[in-house]
Parts: sequence; C-alpha cells; structure tokens
Amino acid sequence: MRRLLRGLGPNVIALGFASFFTDFGAELVVPLLPDFLRTMGATPRTLGWIEGISDSLASVFRVASGWLSDRLGRRKIFVLAGYGIASVARPFFGLAKVAWHVGVVRIADRFGKGLRLAARDALIADSSEPFARGKAFGFQKAMDHSGATLGPLLALLLLAHGWDYRGVFFLTAIPAAMVLLVIGVFVRDVPSGQVPAKLKLSLAPFDGNFKWFLLTVTVFTLGNSSDLFILWRAVDLGIPRHLVPLVWSGICLVRALSSIPGGMLADRFDRRYVVIAGFAVYAAVYAGLAFAATWPVYLALVLFYGLYHALAESVLRAIVTDIVPGHLRGTAFGMFHFCMGLAFLPASILFGTLMDLWGPKPAFLVGAAMAVVASVMMLRVRLKS
Repeated sequence: MRRLLRGLGPNVIALGFASFFTDFGAELVVPLLPDFLRTMGATPRTLGWIEGISDSLASVFRVASGWLSDRLGRRKIFVLAGYGIASVARPFFGLAKVAWHVGVVRIADRFGKGLRLAARDALIADSSEPFARGKAFGFQKAMDHSGATLGPLLALLLLAHGWDYRGVFFLTAIPAAMVLLVIGVFVRDVPSGQVPAKLKLSLAPFDGNFKWFLLTVTVFTLGNSSDLFILWRAVDLGIPRHLVPLVWSGICLVRALSSIPGGMLADRFDRRYVVIAGFAVYAAVYAGLAFAATWPVYLALVLFYGLYHALAESVLRAIVTDIVPGHLRGTAFGMFHFCMGLAFLPASILFGTLMDLWGPKPAFLVGAAMAVVASVMMLRVRLKS
C-alpha cells in the first residue's frame, strides 16, 4: 500500500475520500433520474436539454474558480464551496414534481461541480510529486468511482425494501455531511512560494499547443453526451427498471478498478497514446451500442465502457499539468473544464434530438465518429518531458 501511495500527498488522499462520499451520494440519484423523468412524461430530448443546460451553465464557473484560485493563491475555499453546494442540492430532487424542477436542482448540482473542479485538480497537481501525477488523478477517480459503485447498490437495496425514489433522494443528505467534514478538517492549501501573478481571464497566457489540446478535447466532447442516455437505452433493451442501478454500479466498478492502473500507465508511457486508447474504447462502445439489439450485448459493451474513463478522463487532466506552467494550473484547468462543459450542451441536445427523431443508431454513431476525429487530433499535442 505504501508503494501504491508513493508520491501522493495527504491532500490527494483526503480529496479522494471527499470524491468517494460525493459520488456515493450522487449515484444514489443518477441511475434513478432517467426513469424518474419518464414518470413525468419526459423524452430523451428533455433529458438532453436538462443535462446540456445544467453542465454548460456551470462551465462558466469552472473558468472563474480556476482563475481565482491562481489569483488568490488559495484553492481550498473553492473546493469546499463546490462540494458543499452540490451535496446540499441533491436532496431537493425529492421535492421535484415536474421535469423542469429536476432541471433546476441539476443546475445547482452542476454549479457546485463547476465551482470545485478546476481548483480541486490544481490542488491535486500541487500536492503530488511530478512522477506520480497520473497516479494521483487516477487515485482520485478510483475513489470517485468506488463511491459511485456503492451508491447504486444501496439505491437498489432500498427500492427492493419498499422505498420510493423521493425517499432515496432525501437520503443523500448523509454523505453530504461527510464530504464537508473531510474537506473542512483534512484538506489544506499548498503555499506556492510565489507572489500570485496579475492573471487575465483569457487564453492569452497559453501557447498554441495548449489551445490545440483544448480544441481536441472540445471535438471529443461534442460527441460525448450524458451517460444517462446509456441508462435510458438499458430500459429500451429489456432490462427491468429496478435493475438499472445495478447496471450503473457495474460500470462504476470497472472504472474504480482500472483508474489507478490507467493513471500509472500514463506515468510510464506517452500519455497521448493512453488517451487515444481511451478514445478508441469509447468509439468502439458507442458504435456497438448503435447496433445492440439484446440486453446481454448491451451489458458487455457498457462494462467495457468503464475502461474509457480510466484511460482518458483522468489522463487528460495529467496532460494539462504537463503542458502549462505551474502558476497557471488553476486557470488552465478552468479552461479545460469550461471547454468540455460548453461543448456538452450541443452534444446532449443533439444526442437527445437524434434519439427522439430517428432512434439510437445515428445518435451513438455520431459519438463514435467524434472520438475517432479527436484521436487523430491528439497526435499533434506536444508533451514536455
């Protein structure tokens, strides 16, 4: 265990546990939302608008929080506020009566995520050794996905014992309290040793290499719609609604088991090729889901899908630390998450509209095609040794 955690500072461990409790609470909710919306008469297009708008609105705060954390030299306050807002918002899903109520709570949830993401990622980079940054981000995602694995299992157990969706949503208040406790007590700011620069909230301080990287991530995200569409597809292929949380738990388990090895792989080999491998998994799974006609094929594909997150999601953040100066990390992560959030709006709306009008095949194939294009673009990104 000591060797596994080598190079990871106490902040990385604490933020890992914060992610665990956050996603434990979040994933009590997420696998239930598609069917919860169905009971209100929502369609895939409705889901696309809710997911796209909530994530894109929050993306503005991803830039602001990252820039401010660089400007002030303090990151913990943004991490604490972001985790706190998202965790406190989730129980309010239990009060939703119509689809737009769900959208309002989802926006608050995503706003909290947007507020914390850039500052948290910069704090992880500040708190880990350079040789272990891929592993550090992999550890955070492993803890994240471990909570996401257990949350749906508890939801499944509660539903089997007669709980309704609203009761499960209210229960998320308990892990919310744990998140605030962990961050408030165990996370510390890391002094940079430098006087904060007078930063501008723009891409001007960054070189063309980072801008090309952002364009690559944006292209990929245009085909990377909400994972809730994958759960929506489960019901269409005959998986009982009460077992959908089990499907989601299986996906998250694969993510949890593969995130640290994926990060360590990126510390040893060229990170671009690890990301390209993740994009290839994404393209293969989405192409398969376009033609899947039975639930056993669907299950095999979505479990394989968990590898995409291990090979691409956390490694992309490690690449950010490779190609930008240390004093610009918060701003860089803000821009990184902003570009993804902004592209998420058209991605989710397009996916939902295609699925509504012509079915799942064109929707999933568009996602697969964008992943292939982004893989080629990733080859042009230059990494610093």
